[in-house]
Amino acid sequence: MDANTATAATSSSAAAKPLTIGVFGGSFNPVHLGHALLAITTQQTKPVDQVVLVPVYKHAVKRNLLPFEDRVRMCQLAIASFGDALSVSTIEQEVGASNGAMLQALKKKYPEGTRFVWICGDDFIRWMHKPKGIETLQEVSGLILQRRLHKQTEDMIPGSENATSGAQNRFIQEPLDEEKLHRVAKQLNLEVDFIYGELPHFSSTLVRRAPGHWRSFLTQTVVQYLDERPHLLQQLIDDLEQEEQEQTQLAKRQKVSHRHHHKRTPSTLANLGKAGSFVLQGLDVVDALQLERGRTGLHLSTGAFQSELEQAQAATDSRLILRNNDPTEGLEEFDEVSSLAAELQRIPVWLGHDRRVLEKRSKALLGRGGIDGWVARLSLVEKFNSRIDVLIAATTRALVEILENHQKGNGGGGGGAVVPSNQSSSSTNQDIPELLGKWCDGKEALGRLRAFVCAAGPTAPQMVQSSLKMRQRLNQRIDTKDRSIAQVLDFEAGFSSKVSAPEALISLLHNVTLWEYKLMRCFASSTPLPVIHTFLNSLPSQDDVGSFDVEKFFDASTSAIDFLLSFAKALAASACATA
Repeated sequence: MDANTATAATSSSAAAKPLTIGVFGGSFNPVHLGHALLAITTQQTKPVDQVVLVPVYKHAVKRNLLPFEDRVRMCQLAIASFGDALSVSTIEQEVGASNGAMLQALKKKYPEGTRFVWICGDDFIRWMHKPKGIETLQEVSGLILQRRLHKQTEDMIPGSENATSGAQNRFIQEPLDEEKLHRVAKQLNLEVDFIYGELPHFSSTLVRRAPGHWRSFLTQTVVQYLDERPHLLQQLIDDLEQEEQEQTQLAKRQKVSHRHHHKRTPSTLANLGKAGSFVLQGLDVVDALQLERGRTGLHLSTGAFQSELEQAQAATDSRLILRNNDPTEGLEEFDEVSSLAAELQRIPVWLGHDRRVLEKRSKALLGRGGIDGWVARLSLVEKFNSRIDVLIAATTRALVEILENHQKGNGGGGGGAVVPSNQSSSSTNQDIPELLGKWCDGKEALGRLRAFVCAAGPTAPQMVQSSLKMRQRLNQRIDTKDRSIAQVLDFEAGFSSKVSAPEALISLLHNVTLWEYKLMRCFASSTPLPVIHTFLNSLPSQDDVGSFDVEKFFDASTSAIDFLLSFAKALAASACATA
């Protein structure tokens, strides 16, 4: 949704309470998972009502950007699953300017009293004291900086405590000039906050780095958009080549050697890229099957949402397309990746059979009420479960193999993986697949809960109230979900003491807990006490809880699942790309 039109729709309802809008500007050439993660993490963890992505119309330096309309559309596609919390504005096209002029025009689109905060990476500090920086900050009341990892270069401060150790660890957290930051903030009366957490290293340059890798960094919807417009992908590649030529010339003028960190043949690098693309495809297919499973349950229990189910099935089919007649060609050294490719090839056979069974039995199930109908629908819906487990395991094993192959190719070194400041490179190569597995397990546990509840439909509360057995089964699903998510959070805590991504996940899951409570009229035994405490304190009385709505439960759980997918893909893409 475009912020320029979305604002008018929300103005009347928001008039009583001033909004706080996070403005996230950038070239988005193209928009990638890192952008989406920063936007939703900010909206979920900071006092921000909505985050607006503002693609630059004409960049002051970059002359070869993709067409503005394409960058806007890809931004819309990348954030669509997160609902009205995120939007895209074309305000720069209207005013023909960035920074201060853009913000002045954007303010006119919102009710009087709306607060604006500027969202950016911590490299903004380098120029925040300059005229363009001051011009931008004069129009906002707050600044939210992402503390991210940067590629290590000659001019980085060698003694930085945040620098990763060893020649193979190429990413550091840039030293923060706190004196400059606080001086400018005090001068302009700005509130300053941070998004912490060493998310995988992302940049639009990495997205363009190689045709075999570019899919890894994008949402599936953006991948499909570029697939349908190969001329845009070619423009990105041409832009990268020009950029690298300019960097090489600059290095020569500065008498700095232009080294590559890999001593591998182009064919080997291409094979690594191909192997990594199967890992990302595995994650995408798992997600598509999870969505189809949930949509199947919702359709069978309500008799509605037929078109949404067909769209989910079409999305699954599109993600199953293997782009070569022999998809494992060149992957002879990757046994687990080849096994994953074989699993992907087998899916259309069993999935086609299951869909035919569904079509055959759907009429009888649609008219079948009560607990017997719920159980019968579950027998179809839960056939997905074991298939998805196999794919998750195969995808994780493939990532382990890729990292091991990379480690051997670098003489046993730690490789190029992103290493948090309190972790060694060797432990990180072991931990990344385990962390990915935990994120996938948490996502699948939530997906199974979504399918279980959606198979019950609008009358789920009455059936749970009347059947102790179904209440116990529901409680088990919630318990599994809560334990899986707790493992994710515990493992993440070992990487960094300040991580914002899990905070965003917790915020999204709080909404799921609300719907669990509406469904059961009590909390599950596994619901954490702090969550119960916060939830109950936010209600004037129990009567304010409201009634259960299965469609809204589906939407709430899907938002959390989409975040889990984005982070899992970001983690895997970063690991594969630096291999």
